[in-house]
Amino acid sequence: MARSTSYFLVISAAVLLPSACILAQGPQGNAGRGEKLFNELRCSTCHSVRGAGGASAPALGPKAGQTYTPNTLAGSMWSHVTKMWEAMKTAGISRPKITEQQAADLFVYFGGAAGSDKPGNAAQGRKVFEAKLCASCHDDSYQAPDLTRLAGNVSAYSMVQSLWEHGEGMLARMVSRNTAWQTMTAAEMGHIIAYLNSKK
Repeated sequence: MARSTSYFLVISAAVLLPSACILAQGPQGNAGRGEKLFNELRCSTCHSVRGAGGASAPALGPKAGQTYTPNTLAGSMWSHVTKMWEAMKTAGISRPKITEQQAADLFVYFGGAAGSDKPGNAAQGRKVFEAKLCASCHDDSYQAPDLTRLAGNVSAYSMVQSLWEHGEGMLARMVSRNTAWQTMTAAEMGHIIAYLNSKK
């Protein structure tokens, strides 16, 4: 009887969960690997974590009274990455490529709470996708990759991976159009992730 009840509850939750609210958590991070990566990529040249590292850029991790989630990390990186690229160029540091797993490792090292993001809303995500000018390129496969293939697999960590793998090209395209790099809040990031995971 208990097994039947549990099965019914699981099925009911899957049916009742709004399809517009979609959340992909991504891989589990490891703080030890994150600390090693933080130093190997020379992030510690400018940034610090819990007092260890540089002081020329903001300390990373939760602030007092802040809920530090994967979407917080992804939104913050997207918002400030152009400044990071400029600082890295000045310091002679090569831009790294960061995998989804490595992004998760860095997040845990920074002191984040995995699984603490609320599901975003796909309809709101479409609006953000347009407002942040993502649609101006990605809705035309001749200009940028069609993101439909990513549906169901997009997480805050994979968004960080995409930023470091393709951000330079995105910035160049935006500069050619005389448009500014777009900032992103944690909530906006969550909505975009929900939208990308809902694309068919």
